Amino acid sequence: MKYIVRILVIAEVIGLITGSYLINNNQEILGNKIIGFSALGLAFVVMPVFIIYRFSKSDKSKSIFSPTEKNEELEDLIKGDKTID
Repeated sequence: MKYIVRILVIAEVIGLITGSYLINNNQEILGNKIIGFSALGLAFVVMPVFIIYRFSKSDKSKSIFSPTEKNEELEDLIKGDKTID
């Protein structure tokens, strides 16, 4: 998956560079299309693949709220034993 993300990013950067090159060489319509498709690819292909890759390995138990688990710091704040720094 790591290599897929890298290949996609490299392909998109090559697309952006190619589109910029074509715009500078008086082929503006084709250059704008290539840049547009590269931007769409970055937004709708590369970013979701990257997000899936990064968050598939992470520990999700830290970010899930569990109402049955006691939060001692919060209880101390409610009682007034502790202040917020």
